[in-house]
Amino acid sequence: MTLTRGVTFVQGGFARVGGIETFAADLLLALRARKLQAEFVCWSGSGQSDIPALRDLANSGVRISLSRLRHGCRWGWPDKAMVLRSWKQLAESEILVFGKLLHPSAHRLILPLRKRMILITPYRPTEMWKEQRPDSEILDSFESIIGQTHAFEEDLRRFGYEGKTFSLPYLPPDVQSPGGWPATAQLQVGFLGRLVPDKNLKYLIVSFSRLSAMGVDAQLHIFGDGPERHMLQSLTNEMNLDAHIEFHGNQGRTAIPAAIDSCHIFAFSSITEGQCLSALEILARGRRVLGTPVGAFPEFLTGLLGSVAPLDDPTAFATALKAMAKPVLEGNITPADIQQAYQSRFPREQVIEGYLRAFSCSDLRDQENRAI
Repeated sequence: MTLTRGVTFVQGGFARVGGIETFAADLLLALRARKLQAEFVCWSGSGQSDIPALRDLANSGVRISLSRLRHGCRWGWPDKAMVLRSWKQLAESEILVFGKLLHPSAHRLILPLRKRMILITPYRPTEMWKEQRPDSEILDSFESIIGQTHAFEEDLRRFGYEGKTFSLPYLPPDVQSPGGWPATAQLQVGFLGRLVPDKNLKYLIVSFSRLSAMGVDAQLHIFGDGPERHMLQSLTNEMNLDAHIEFHGNQGRTAIPAAIDSCHIFAFSSITEGQCLSALEILARGRRVLGTPVGAFPEFLTGLLGSVAPLDDPTAFATALKAMAKPVLEGNITPADIQQAYQSRFPREQVIEGYLRAFSCSDLRDQENRAI
């Protein structure tokens, strides 16, 4: 089976900044680079011209249907308006790929079209559906579901999903020329992402304070912005850490490489994750990552790439930071070493081919489709 009329990616809400949004845009650009027809359906409070990722997609030839309604999420109004606005586009598509689950009322509008539908999980299923699993009618309407690790596939089976499953990471960023380590003996620790509750940055700040109490001379750099910034800055002030923690705000795409290069290691204290595209960007530039035992972190943060630390023990998290930094500060690991391990674990072209097989050869047996 081959694609003839292309792929329509159904995103739902599309934020200006976000790993899931970056992945969706990257995947569509990869399809266009292979001369495949690719279309995009989403809603956002911003116009297409205000969101760089949507501008890039439009310039590549991706047809975009953008709904501006963003109020009434509880009742699914933005999703329903998006579906109705894009009805002709959805009806003409060969395959619908969902980057998120839509509101059930919106999803049921699509079911009569009887399209091939594939879901790409944005987070680990057991974390995403902790309170309640999706309605079986909706979950079973997907011909196949792509998770970022084999553990995600196992979660889907526990939720009763019987369709085909694939294990594929988000598209890994290309490796770039590595920057050297920061020219300072002081340990530079970084975080890159949104300042939202799921990222659990209060825990990271508390853990960092334990690192300082261990006698480690360190600086924490927080790259990103979000609704929790004021609270986190107040906490930093209350803990007398202002001289050791710097909030840099949002980084434009061109500024991210320099931001990553300014640190020795990075840390994520998330309480839920999917693949964490920011972590992949960091590894691609030769920096190790410490994560928590959520999402895909336990499966890929191993060896030279990094490790995981507990979510409920700041001292243990700080100890793990210190251990991860030691071979870096002593010169026993280079950025090139980390990049080589990253390329071996995440070969970009093979991952792209894995998605193409998942989209167009879904009639093959699961084991023949598992690429990475």
